[in-house]
Amino acid sequence: MGAGKRGKPRSEFERLQIFAALAADYFRMVELFQPDSGPVLPDSPEGERRQWVELFRAALLRKFIVRDEHVSLKLVVRALRMCNHTADRQLADGADAVAGLFTAEMVQGRQHDAPEPAPADDRDIFEDVLYGRLLHGDADRFRRSEWANDSRRLSAAAALRFDAEHALRKALDVVSYGLAHGLLSSPAALVGGADVEETRRRSDD
Repeated sequence: MGAGKRGKPRSEFERLQIFAALAADYFRMVELFQPDSGPVLPDSPEGERRQWVELFRAALLRKFIVRDEHVSLKLVVRALRMCNHTADRQLADGADAVAGLFTAEMVQGRQHDAPEPAPADDRDIFEDVLYGRLLHGDADRFRRSEWANDSRRLSAAAALRFDAEHALRKALDVVSYGLAHGLLSSPAALVGGADVEETRRRSDD
């Protein structure tokens, strides 16, 4: 479900609260499932276990990447700017830093709604693995992700997702700072008798 769909946060402030909880859970999971040190053979039991952990990690990261997910970094940055009622400079700079870290290459659209053909350069598309093998059983994407049977290619494709963790960590630090110091609240200014936040939410639907 996207930003304009059901399950939407009741306010931009609640979006930030939910994001902080889920991002903290994500990093706790990463910490708990750190692999033992040292290389292993990909076809060994430990190598297979590590690959499954990578896949689950990439799947959990998805909600922070896809543009119209409720806790996507794109919407979190917007919420930070809207809820910075004190115009705190550290919060403002932090939101800008997150936006700078979260590059266009990391952004994943809701491609499962309108699957596109495989790219001409034969790139391995991790979204095909998510929707064809992990989160859904899309037949087109299942066939297109046959390459995922090669553990090295699968690990390389999943690793590209983890570049977004730098932006995610920064966003969590900024939001946590704002919440801890009482610097964030839902925008309450009125424009023509309508709540600004409600007006902006409707424009997104």
